[in-house]
Amino acid sequence: MFTTIEEVDFQQVVDTWNQGFSDYLLPIKVDQKALEQRIQSLKLSQKRSALYSINGEFAGIILLGIQTFQGVKTMWIGGMAVIPEYRQKKVASKLMDYAEEMAKENQCEHLILEVIAANERARKLYKAKGFQIINELAVGRIMLPTTTNKRSPIHFKAITSKEQTLNEEKWTPWQNRCIFSDKNYEIYQETAKIGSISFNLAEEASGKSVILKQLQLLGQKDTSLITNILLTLKEQENSDIVKLTNVDMATSEYAELEKIGIQLQLTQFQLAKKMTL
Repeated sequence: MFTTIEEVDFQQVVDTWNQGFSDYLLPIKVDQKALEQRIQSLKLSQKRSALYSINGEFAGIILLGIQTFQGVKTMWIGGMAVIPEYRQKKVASKLMDYAEEMAKENQCEHLILEVIAANERARKLYKAKGFQIINELAVGRIMLPTTTNKRSPIHFKAITSKEQTLNEEKWTPWQNRCIFSDKNYEIYQETAKIGSISFNLAEEASGKSVILKQLQLLGQKDTSLITNILLTLKEQENSDIVKLTNVDMATSEYAELEKIGIQLQLTQFQLAKKMTL
């Protein structure tokens, strides 16, 4: 039985989430404020997200959101978990079927999600449900040098998320979309525009971090400027660390970041299923 999360005490939502992720590859424990923040900041829907129960006990949770990107109406699974004692009871399969039903009911063209590459069980389920791999995404820390001798004059111009949407790749992951970024900038070398960048800022135990979400450069030759770009951004934002999250590993920008040095935390796949309406 499914119950939308707006119909239950929100603490039950939090408890189900925490129990479901308690033995995950990367344990995720949140309080009520943090889960509410996730739902609001990523535009997830309380009337479509749901808990699944067996004999009156909550067994699993799925968070869903709908947005239209570049004219394509898309539903995203922004989190799904099954409480350990209810594993092997096809709860995850039922949650996926529910998401597909919601996607069709709301005339979405695609249903998308991300899965950690090492999570073989989940990947097997998604493949059985007809999902296809779109791209592989990297999460980690960029090991920037403290300085460089060849500093090219780089500066940034703030732009709106609406302006940045023109630069977004079709399969930019949901949470990396510029509408969810703290800052969106155009990048200039002297007077020439050479690309754009989107990122978040976070205060962490290790210091202030720039979390890179998008980096697009207009020309192949401009990728050699990435070290300068990120050092300039780091100084401007007064940050200690530059990280990246869900960055497409097949791009020329990522190839240059690899040359600089990346301390990978994990990789995950973005998957999609085209809906038959």
